[in-house]
Amino acid sequence: EVWPAMAAVLSSGSSRGPSGRAFAADLRRGGRCRRHANAGTLCTVAALAALIGGAASLDLCRAASAAVASVLPVWALERVAIVCATHGNELTGEWLKLRAERRPELVQRPSISSLKLLVANPAALNATRRFVDEDLNRQFLVESLGNMSLASYEAQRAKVLDACLGPKSSREEAAADFVVDLHTTTSSMGITYIAEPWSPVGVAAACWCKRQLQPIVDAGELPEVRVVLESLDRASSPHLISVGREGIMIEIGPVPQGLLRADACRWMEVSTSTLMDFVEALNSGQDLNLPPTAMVFRDISEKIPIPCDADGRPTAIFHPDLQGKDFEPLHKGDPMFSGLDGEVIRYDGEHGDVIWPIFVNEAAYYLRESGLGFGVALFEEVDVPAVVVDASLSRRGALRGGIGAGVREAGGAAAQGVT
Repeated sequence: EVWPAMAAVLSSGSSRGPSGRAFAADLRRGGRCRRHANAGTLCTVAALAALIGGAASLDLCRAASAAVASVLPVWALERVAIVCATHGNELTGEWLKLRAERRPELVQRPSISSLKLLVANPAALNATRRFVDEDLNRQFLVESLGNMSLASYEAQRAKVLDACLGPKSSREEAAADFVVDLHTTTSSMGITYIAEPWSPVGVAAACWCKRQLQPIVDAGELPEVRVVLESLDRASSPHLISVGREGIMIEIGPVPQGLLRADACRWMEVSTSTLMDFVEALNSGQDLNLPPTAMVFRDISEKIPIPCDADGRPTAIFHPDLQGKDFEPLHKGDPMFSGLDGEVIRYDGEHGDVIWPIFVNEAAYYLRESGLGFGVALFEEVDVPAVVVDASLSRRGALRGGIGAGVREAGGAAAQGVT
């Protein structure tokens, strides 16, 4: 009943009452509902107010906004990139790539017109090192991508990836509709989907996948599945996924660096394949049945450092009560570290009386560039974006360019392109 009414209002431009006329004018201009700041093209409220006007329009505005305010039109995810070995000593993602090249059905879905499987950091992968010169997953700020004087291997590699999947400088022109970056950690993170708030598709996908996998978790066949929501906007994100229009990271652990474990490889395969099921469901207009809200671990972009000496060597170790306790509440006064003399260093409540540690005793944080310590998250309820594909934004065609032997079409031969 609502959408035909909206169409009638837009076509006639008529309304009954000054408030109705104001709403209709905002809507025709592609503006926003003045009462609820909803996008004009989505705001059923505006159409109802335009039809009815007067005092009744406010009550209808309130009622309708609760139902439709969160609906968010997005591009179809037709051009997808699955990226592995952003860190060269995390081998599980490359294993998935090799598996998918032999069994494309693991990741290919009918609605995806172009699927690329990419090795992000081939030199580091060949050396089984996290990076050659510096962390690749910190090179994707717009100013860094535009700075031709940055000469490290990873800085140059980031520019190549940006040219293939981006550009980050123009989200609307990004070649990749969805970038999936596969990682492992030495911490006890299980299966963790890491989304960033600038990507509503990433947030919705993470929550959808967690729900889809929960029965397998309950059956004891998978570790816990969690959602981490970072606090970075797209401009501030230095991560590879931020070059695409939408993006998400998958983190699997615990996995020692530089080796493959059968259980972790299966977790990566299941979590990535489920993510591709979400892409298909979204693209094909299926009812995602997304919850209005979900409990997530919000990364507040803070790290509690471990004590170190002047040379950067640790003078304390993780306390046994904290080791392996990612995503478990840490209360003020709980032990965090044990010092060289056996002293216990306790959480002082700096970030709140209760926090949820993440990346506890992550091996990569022993690198001085990363900073030894653990991440801080809060367990919070957040809105889940009610994403719906806008067919007018759909597009077909392959991702542009290639990045040498690091690129392969799913089920196809290695792409030729920029090296």
